[in-house]
Amino acid sequence: MFKRLINKIPEKYRILVFLVTTSCIGVSLILVAVYNASNELEIIHEIDNMNSFAKAQVSEGYTRTDNYNNFLPLSDPSYQILVIRNDEVLADSHGNTGSGWRFQPSELSESRVNENGGYMESDENVLTWTLIPLGSDGVQLIVLHHFLSAGVDGVLQVYIKRLLVPATFYVWLMVWMGFIVHFLTQELSEQKKAMEHMALHDTLTGLPNRNMLADRLNEMLGVARRDKSSFTTVMMDLDGFKNVNDTYGHAVGDSLLKEVASRLKACLRPNDTVCRLGGDEFILLLGDIQNDSSLDICKRVSTEISKPIIIQGTQLTIGFSMGVVKCSDHRDSPEELIHKADQAMYQVKARGGGMHMYDKDSTGGNDSFKQAVKIA
Repeated sequence: MFKRLINKIPEKYRILVFLVTTSCIGVSLILVAVYNASNELEIIHEIDNMNSFAKAQVSEGYTRTDNYNNFLPLSDPSYQILVIRNDEVLADSHGNTGSGWRFQPSELSESRVNENGGYMESDENVLTWTLIPLGSDGVQLIVLHHFLSAGVDGVLQVYIKRLLVPATFYVWLMVWMGFIVHFLTQELSEQKKAMEHMALHDTLTGLPNRNMLADRLNEMLGVARRDKSSFTTVMMDLDGFKNVNDTYGHAVGDSLLKEVASRLKACLRPNDTVCRLGGDEFILLLGDIQNDSSLDICKRVSTEISKPIIIQGTQLTIGFSMGVVKCSDHRDSPEELIHKADQAMYQVKARGGGMHMYDKDSTGGNDSFKQAVKIA
């Protein structure tokens, strides 16, 4: 489910959504942490004040006559003062003298936060306490108070005073995380694009390779069948390329192939495709050809390829052979089109090069070759 939700988000916005979501979660956690911390600090401050108050009560009200009620007068009912010995209540500011005390000493020890006292939860309320020994006979003075938070105004004041540093740090952290995530995703995206390019393009010339040829040929066949249109497949091979490699070396041969690829791309239209199959073999896909304009494009290609090529101060002239197949009946598969173009190319190559148009004999029903068109 989570994966489906992510897939619904456009890829270019996923990082932004991730950062915004994590920022909201982070801000929420910081707000909760600051609120809890402010409550803790407020409670500790209250415990310290209660301890000072209890010590003042002891210094003013304690007598050797054990008149413990001297400690009890209070005007604030939210406070309660107990005088105990072990678990026995000797005096209670709420008037429960002699009644059993419901808090065990261990509960106080477990809830201690500092040397002055601690706090614990009782009936969904927070109860703060402080304890002062009254004598060597085990008598102790305990001050209890139902803690009340400062409310919304107090919380807002806490946030204003205490959120500046964590919020600044969090913003700084998220900005750096954003830069790091953006850098990593950009690097991964570039690597992915590079790998996809390598998988679909020839490393030497940069032209589409066999993998892209298959996709492009299937796509053009689908469009032709749907729109009742046509396109032309041209298989081209360079004549004498092996002699160039043997005479001048593979570096010159590679430069020659790059120049040929550049000239082929310059001859074609935006909707045409040129692919390198390997070695000195190329395939041209000429889309939506009308009125035999494919021949005009092939002639343009032949003119450009026939021009001298200067590499490392050496002038080279290369020949070519082209086999041309026009897809108009839409019954051929991609493999059959390439095979027919290959047959036509080798047919004209055996005759010394040029261009050969492959077509089906309209009377005999058998595959045959038209008159070869030799382009000088």
